[in-house]
Amino acid sequence: MSSPLVVIVDNSITNLKILERLATSLADGATVMNFRSAAAGLEYCRGHRPDLLMIAGETAEGEAAQFVPLLHALPDCADVPVIVIAPYEDRDCIDRALAAGAADHLLSPVDHDEFRTRVGNLLRPRARRSAAPVKAVTDGERVAWEERPPRGALPEAHERLLRVLDAIPAMICATGRDGRYVFVNHHFAAFIGMRARQLVGRRPVDTHDDQLGRRLMEDDSRLLGGAIPPASFEEEIEIDGGERRVLLTTKSVFQGADGEDAMVVTASLDITERKRAERGMLAAKELAEIANRSKTEFLANMSHELRTPLNAIIGFSQVMAGEMLGPITTPKYVGYARDILASAEHLLGIINDVLDVSKLEAGELDLAEEPVDVAKTVADLLQLVDTKARAAEIKIGTRHEGKIPRLNVDPRKLKQIVLNLLTNAIKFSQRGGEIDIVLRYDSGAVAIAVSDHGIGMDAAEIELAMTRFGQVASTWSRRHPGTGLGLPLAIGLTELHGGTLTIRSIKGAGTTVTVAFPPERSEAPAAVAGAGWATGRA
Repeated sequence: MSSPLVVIVDNSITNLKILERLATSLADGATVMNFRSAAAGLEYCRGHRPDLLMIAGETAEGEAAQFVPLLHALPDCADVPVIVIAPYEDRDCIDRALAAGAADHLLSPVDHDEFRTRVGNLLRPRARRSAAPVKAVTDGERVAWEERPPRGALPEAHERLLRVLDAIPAMICATGRDGRYVFVNHHFAAFIGMRARQLVGRRPVDTHDDQLGRRLMEDDSRLLGGAIPPASFEEEIEIDGGERRVLLTTKSVFQGADGEDAMVVTASLDITERKRAERGMLAAKELAEIANRSKTEFLANMSHELRTPLNAIIGFSQVMAGEMLGPITTPKYVGYARDILASAEHLLGIINDVLDVSKLEAGELDLAEEPVDVAKTVADLLQLVDTKARAAEIKIGTRHEGKIPRLNVDPRKLKQIVLNLLTNAIKFSQRGGEIDIVLRYDSGAVAIAVSDHGIGMDAAEIELAMTRFGQVASTWSRRHPGTGLGLPLAIGLTELHGGTLTIRSIKGAGTTVTVAFPPERSEAPAAVAGAGWATGRA
């Protein structure tokens, strides 16, 4: 039995070669004649009846639907089966060819197994002898291409895969060994500004001689020559009009059954807008950091400038209030001097806090460490807040859990931490309330907890209170003005020592703030004693 004669018509040299190899690989083999011109192919069929005609959905001379009736009108060719080959996006073209009398269709890029199945069925001699002549389908008999009966799971899966590739929001293309496009999806064709059928079978530089096309030719040629595919990489390209786009590209080499089928698959994402947003965020971050540094430097400079005259005010008001240079005959002047002294010392405390916060932000606050008796430090601080506690009729109790060792810390900053916590506890406690201070030694670490039974805070208020200048808006906070620096400064100074500050609070029930220092700052105590209370009252 002679081998079947297969005539192939396609503008693309690449497609012609692929289809020829597939046809000759069939079990019975095949004699294949290739034509880039549909007219030349028909003229050949006039003198050589083919067993099968494969034609592209669109040729340079028109659609396949125009040539199917012309073939069937040739002598002895009325029953020659025709297979139309076109990309999924040209399904309307496939519809018209099927209506004109084509027997079947294949989607490009062609699936090899599907090709062998469909073409093999049409070339079986018995099937050809028993088949009725193929006639054109009238408009009334036309069945929509999408509604045609299924021809098996494999063709359906192939068509579904092509639809998926078109739906993926990425630019996907494949080039063969000859550098020509084997496949492009919808997003790639749209990015180039052409239709997929205008690209497939042609080289990138022949269809869009731009930076992207030249890179595809160069990179894919190296990969097909044996170079190792790179990991995902960013590339900036210039498209028509001078606009620059940034692509995130991944390449992989697909090796077919033989070396001839090797191709490079490229998937690219257009991340231009994302890169612009990143650059905008970086620029905004740099501006914010510059502004923050300028603000910190301004606060530090202003704090230094304000402290100089304040020291003079404090010094002279102390002399006047203490009548050190002789009695002041008007008693009101002495009271005025004391008010000036108190106000100046309060303002100096605020300025010192601002200066410390600025130094913390700038990373310029240093520690002057030495062994410190924590219990004695707390007792000294109770004397400082004694007057304020008495005025609010608040009792302050201290308790030691174990023998508290000495801490290697900066004594001034430890006093700032505890004093800020005590001041806040008094400020937000109700008149006649109680404050508990617990010194705890556990697992080699020293912790100081200050608890009040005042207004308490919810989660949002805790977050606000931990920010610089943040104040919890309530009746109590409005009655006790402050800068909102106490708690953030205590947090910063604690972290400067490598410790942690935690807050537990219940709205309306009270707040406990615990400062824990790392074990390496503790000096091992000589012995461990039991717990006990020491209560002070103003």
